[in-house]
Amino acid sequence: MSRKKPQAGDIVKVKRHPIPYCHYGVYVGYSEVIHLSAPACREKRKGSALVRRLNEKKKAYVHRVTLKEFLYYDDSDDESENDFEVIPCPNDVSRTEVVKRAESAEDSDFRDRKYDVFFNNCEHFARWCHGKAESKQMQEVAIGTAIASAVVSGVALVVWLVAIISSGCKERKEKERPYYT
Repeated sequence: MSRKKPQAGDIVKVKRHPIPYCHYGVYVGYSEVIHLSAPACREKRKGSALVRRLNEKKKAYVHRVTLKEFLYYDDSDDESENDFEVIPCPNDVSRTEVVKRAESAEDSDFRDRKYDVFFNNCEHFARWCHGKAESKQMQEVAIGTAIASAVVSGVALVVWLVAIISSGCKERKEKERPYYT
């Protein structure tokens, strides 16, 4: 991943260690990122009434943090482990509009839905700010799962066919063998 300085409106993508996933947020300038967190990630902000209400409903929570807090999720992370990538703001979208969109969702429950790793996660939020709520990493997981399922199904089908053919051959041999008493 690159170590490029983000500009307002860019998406910042950081790998989380040791879990093999990436976290996404929108850089809004002044070394700040607005991002979506799952309910469990709000524990540090329990004092606010909004956070208590959202935690009760298990809603996804949009909030602002410093770039450093975003990149280094906890004290055990260090710069060598959390390299990040900057996904530039698309040319057909104004950087100002992306920042306004991120700020409009700040301190709210994103799309008034529960956090869902497949359908309402941090990447959905960041890409929504760019114009389309989607999660490419979850699409890749779905494609990988579909391919793996197809391979497993194919192998199971071959094993099943071999078993049927083998049992048919065995029955035919037993019929052909003369029966002695």
